[in-house]
Amino acid sequence: MSTPTVVLSREEKDYTGLGSRDVRPVSELADELKKRFPDIAVTVKTDRRLEANKVPRERLLEFCTFLKEKLDFEHLTCMGGNDLRRSWEVFYHISSYRNRCMIQVKCELPRADPSVESLSRLWAGANWHERETYDMYGIVFNNHPKLERVLSPEGTDFFPFRKDFKLLEHWKIDWENKGKRPKPQPLVSDDTRKMGDSSG
Repeated sequence: MSTPTVVLSREEKDYTGLGSRDVRPVSELADELKKRFPDIAVTVKTDRRLEANKVPRERLLEFCTFLKEKLDFEHLTCMGGNDLRRSWEVFYHISSYRNRCMIQVKCELPRADPSVESLSRLWAGANWHERETYDMYGIVFNNHPKLERVLSPEGTDFFPFRKDFKLLEHWKIDWENKGKRPKPQPLVSDDTRKMGDSSG
């Protein structure tokens, strides 16, 4: 039985032959980032982790493009949002298989304009992460190929992870009544009139 041939796509790289001595230290990666982006705070957290805080949203795409194309950060592992009340925040965990490390990138957005450039053109996996973040927080990712809700039902007109979002009364827990929930409201109307009947 022959061994199947693995064909790497244009964006994939084969690191199977690399040893531990071929991995670049995170301090070296941090120095390159500081040299290219002196106005962005880049810190080394551990021997396998970096952080870049308060990346200006106008430079987020440029910063992340440099991570991918120059420093071999190939994989957007996860991302999400935060409601800081005074502002919004998006964060990204981006991994480098080549250098066996991860960087956390944070970008703060003004309260009145929660929007930032989509990273889906760099990492296809950002597509669904950005849709979920939009669905939960209402953060808009400009130039996203299909920015639609991914978890909430069609017609939802609120963003449930925002700190100013208030639950409907029948969703709240009545703590004074031993934690029991109030009786749920009916989902179907008691009105037995036929549709289109305007009488009554």
